[in-house]
Amino acid sequence: MPAPLVRRLTAPDAPSLRRLRLDALVETPESFGSSYEEEHTLTLEDIRGWITPLDDGAMFGVFADDALAGMVGVGRQRKLKMRHKAHIWSMYVAPAQRGHGLGRLLMHAAIAHAQTMRGIRQVQLSVTANNVAAAALYASLGFMEYGTEREALCVNGQLYDETLMALALSGR
Repeated sequence: MPAPLVRRLTAPDAPSLRRLRLDALVETPESFGSSYEEEHTLTLEDIRGWITPLDDGAMFGVFADDALAGMVGVGRQRKLKMRHKAHIWSMYVAPAQRGHGLGRLLMHAAIAHAQTMRGIRQVQLSVTANNVAAAALYASLGFMEYGTEREALCVNGQLYDETLMALALSGR
């Protein structure tokens, strides 16, 4: 089996990204602020917009056996007073590919990209409070918890807290 490949996604990856994103929304709806109901109508053009953002953000994918097995996005906060912060979004690895370090590879790519974004001093993310494995991964990469948003998401009538985490980037 060839080693997994992490790379920045490009426009031709839109169909695979759309499929993986919809699978993620069905499999772990409590892990995302969006829902399958909101996103299943997105066009490939909409998905290409994620892949080729207007700012200095990026989407990365990890490929195992030549198939897209995971994804992560990193982007800059848009408001002028918050542009020194980047955020990680849409972090997901397909269930069949978990436990092989693919999430760590994706996070390394996202953090490395954030370090190339001019003026970024910290990277933030949120993780559903009951997602122990993801929180442990983020903590192992240096992310520190700075708060909890109580009842951040309501999925099928069930409320979920989100843990807010940040990673300070050195030399900024």
